[in-house]
Formats: sequence, C-alpha cells, structure tokens
Amino acid sequence: MTDTPRTNDDLSALPDEELMLLVAQGVVREPAAELFARHNKALFNFIAWLSQGDLKEAEDIAQSTWIRVLSRCGDYTPSAAFRTFLFQIARNLWLDARGSAWHQRTQPEDCAPEAEDEDLSPEAALRLAQDSGRVRAALMGLPAPQREAVALRFFADMSLEDIATTVGVGFETIKSRLRYAFRQLRDQLEPPG
Repeated sequence: MTDTPRTNDDLSALPDEELMLLVAQGVVREPAAELFARHNKALFNFIAWLSQGDLKEAEDIAQSTWIRVLSRCGDYTPSAAFRTFLFQIARNLWLDARGSAWHQRTQPEDCAPEAEDEDLSPEAALRLAQDSGRVRAALMGLPAPQREAVALRFFADMSLEDIATTVGVGFETIKSRLRYAFRQLRDQLEPPG
C-alpha cells in the first residue's frame, strides 16, 4: 500500500472487503464513506422490515450497526462477504433490542408509500396505495424468520448462501423459509379464482 491518499475513484473500484481492511488499517474516512454509500440503504430497509416498519428503531439500529463496525474494525477478517458481516451485526443488535427491557412493541403508523407519479389519476393513486398496503400487510403478517429471509433476499439482494450465513442456519432452511413465505404471500395476495 502506498502512502499517497486514494481518490474516490480508486475506492469505488475496490471490493468491500478491501475497503474494510483499509478501515482496519486506520484509513477510515473515505473507505468507510464508500461502504456506507454502498450498503446503508439496504441495511436500513432490512432492519425496517425486521422492525415491522418502526422507522425510528430501524434508524437507531442502523446507526448502532455502523458504530459497531467502525469500533470493531480491527477484529475484521474477510472470512465472509462484508455485507454478510454487516447484516449479522445489524441482526444481532435487533435481536438484542427485542430482548431488552426498554424495547416496547408498538404498532407503527400506517406508512403505505405515496404515489410519486403526478400523472396518476386519483383513482389509480388510490389503487396503488391500497395494493401497496395489502403487500405490506401480507409481508408483515409472515412469521419473523420468513419475513427476515424475504427482506434479506429481495430488499438486501443477498444470495441464499449469504442469508444462511447471516442468520446462522442451513442453506436448506432458508430455501424452506422462502418457499413457505411465497406460498403464504401468494395465498393472501392472489385474487380468489
């Protein structure tokens, strides 16, 4: 490694694991910012799904996850994908929060996404909001292990192998959780025929 500072273009070409190793070596600001830019949105979305839409809890856990990653970077060894390492930390923090005395279960406010397309008719916008609400309710109705597998697969774009590593179960277990989740979602969302 050279002593000259790296440019952001240099960093964007590096894999996550090399960026994390730079952070562990004390080159923190730019590599950490690049990792944050690459993964924070997926991390936040994953935690929000685990937290059943509690955005404040998701924000707190995401922030705690990044603090933990940076404070324990010296312990990092690239034995798995960085994203798996990151999501394991987030999942453990979420599980800790679930078991803590301060965590109170409250129903999050209904947060169906608003239509962003201003060209939609009021009727189309209403249908979109209703459909989004149905999908969200169906996802939130899944058992937590199935909801977690769906969130990691589709909102965090993780492979089945990475999900298994993150959650700490076997590959076949993840396949089963996804299969059962899809069956339940299909039963709830398909119109009766």
